[in-house]
Amino acid sequence: MRTLTSSFLLGLMATGLVACSAPAGPEPTDSVGMSMGQAAALPSPADLKAQSCPSGASFVAPSKLTIEADSLPLSDRTNGASLPPGVRFAGGWALTSSNENFGGLSGIELLPDGDFLTVSDTGAFVWIGREAGKLSGEGRIAYMKGQDDQFLRGKTEGDSEGLALKDGLAYVSFERRHRIEAFALEACGASARAALVASLPGTIEGTDIRENSGAEALSLGKTLRAGYEQLIGGKSPLVDLTATGATVTLHDPLSTDFDSPLVGMTNSIALGDQETAGSVVYSLRRNYNPVFGNRLAVEAEYMDAGGSSRRGLFTLAQPMNVDNFEGITAETLADGTHRLWIISDDNFSDRQRTLLFAFDLVGEAH
Repeated sequence: MRTLTSSFLLGLMATGLVACSAPAGPEPTDSVGMSMGQAAALPSPADLKAQSCPSGASFVAPSKLTIEADSLPLSDRTNGASLPPGVRFAGGWALTSSNENFGGLSGIELLPDGDFLTVSDTGAFVWIGREAGKLSGEGRIAYMKGQDDQFLRGKTEGDSEGLALKDGLAYVSFERRHRIEAFALEACGASARAALVASLPGTIEGTDIRENSGAEALSLGKTLRAGYEQLIGGKSPLVDLTATGATVTLHDPLSTDFDSPLVGMTNSIALGDQETAGSVVYSLRRNYNPVFGNRLAVEAEYMDAGGSSRRGLFTLAQPMNVDNFEGITAETLADGTHRLWIISDDNFSDRQRTLLFAFDLVGEAH
């Protein structure tokens, strides 16, 4: 156990932030870093908004783009799309655009108006429009600005991966220069500049984090949690940030069929109307090798007053139409069903696609 230094946390929110079916897995253990103790005054959400959209700044609308969405089955083979009981494929689409800047999508979130917001690994926000719950064919794009009000430069500064939304702020994790920044998109749109939330460690348990394997996943709940893609001893580093400090833990993947780097997490979702009913966070793990292609695992972590438990929900692999899925978000339908949306990063490569898939969790999977 080690204490994180005050340089680790530069600007955290002052308020709390909020396969086949697998059996329940191990509890998250192996704490490798605990509270940093007393920290300097930390910015509130209002402070972050003021930094990202300062007085006198004007709202600038993102640029419009057209997004084509072609329906896609889970598998092109009749017997190639088996999902466990309680998981239902709700639709799949291959997304393309004549705008060459469209692509590289990683984190994904649902906006209050029903549209999707995504981040690209070229340092851009990309909106995917929906109307009455269906893809509208319309989209928007805006490149991210740094704290200096200049566009982020190159992969080192602009490799955005994880995304979480709260109160008009978009929290974005970057995996090369390891950090989390907030953007007041609701107030300033494309003119929003980065406000530093936290610098993230580049070394954990004596292991240097590769520049392309940092915080791919981001989740808001009682903490702001960043999940690293790089495995350490087969486990995923999770950094939990609160108003009083930061804790690093290592989590075992539930699936043992293949190495499962963590690439996406949803926000914490309340289960029921009462706080005591608990909550759930869904996560996405991905593995790739040239023989088996991409293999994905979706997990759930349930939390209540008695603690937490985890279970595997389903896996995706060839002959399914899988690709480099990296982003996951959850939508609660009118009947209470959780619909999981996952999106793939095509890396701007002709050999990969931008896929958007939806899965409904019903019955025993919920």
